[in-house]
Amino acid sequence: MKWSRRVARLIELTMIVALYASATESQELDPTATGRIEQARASIVTVKLLDQQNETVSQAKGFLIRKDLVATDLQIDRNSPLQVIVTTKAGTIRVIRAGNYFLPYVLVETQAEISPLNLGDSERVVLNDPVYMLSDSGKIVSGRITGITTIKNTRAFSISLSINANDKGAPVFDRYGVVIGIATKNADVPSASLAWPSDVLATLKHLGEPGVGVGRGDGPQFGVRPPPATTDNSSVQTVDTKPVALSKPTPRYTAAARANGTQGSVLLRVLVGEDGTVKSVRVVRGLPDGLTEEAMTEAREIKFKPAMKDGKPVPYLVGLEISFNIR
Repeated sequence: MKWSRRVARLIELTMIVALYASATESQELDPTATGRIEQARASIVTVKLLDQQNETVSQAKGFLIRKDLVATDLQIDRNSPLQVIVTTKAGTIRVIRAGNYFLPYVLVETQAEISPLNLGDSERVVLNDPVYMLSDSGKIVSGRITGITTIKNTRAFSISLSINANDKGAPVFDRYGVVIGIATKNADVPSASLAWPSDVLATLKHLGEPGVGVGRGDGPQFGVRPPPATTDNSSVQTVDTKPVALSKPTPRYTAAARANGTQGSVLLRVLVGEDGTVKSVRVVRGLPDGLTEEAMTEAREIKFKPAMKDGKPVPYLVGLEISFNIR
């Protein structure tokens, strides 16, 4: 009799725990956030790489971050035609050109009726944060941030969401229904699901602005060689004066770097805004033992005299080298 009561009590406790876990999970995504994710469907597209017979070679998801710019995770072959299909309308969007600039992108004919997705602050994302995605089946699926790592000098989130070939390039949302990344896979570890953070998307969003042109396209790619450097500078707009740093970076030396005798330089690419503040930071070449992160932190604090064009301040992308030497 006592054994039966214990079993009943155990079952009761199990049900309470399950109900509590379910309630906790449902509270993480409120109706407002759910509505934002549902509305995002209209901005999500399918990008297809075609052969000469217009047959699909490969495809991935993508989404508008500007009315004329699609971010995707499809490796772009500039010699092959592309097709961009609007998911909700089953129609196509005219492609202007495509390439790689931090991430694969497709410039399209401006879409007056489709709103680009708002980008959140991926710097605030922490371990175990909930994340959500519209899966290939159209359902909202949930997961969590399981790790924050650096792969080939690019910061990335490890996520517990299952990402298949058709989910690559889909937006990843936080609990408020705001985009904090773009879904991808690690070709070196096929079982790993990742998200490139929204700060990389924010950098891509500046494509075509004064001082921002398309070069090598050294984006976060796995097992893929970047396309060769181009000599076509037609998209690069010249400025009258380039940004000038008004302060000298003084990064902090980490204890691990000092203990290991790590020295060298971190090369960054920073976008200096019209107000002279750093809007985004991209690692070109990093250092171990936390020095890359220290350099990025310091770079964000540097104030610049902004670039000038026709007497007006304009955004401009510049290279920045921050050195670490043990004295």
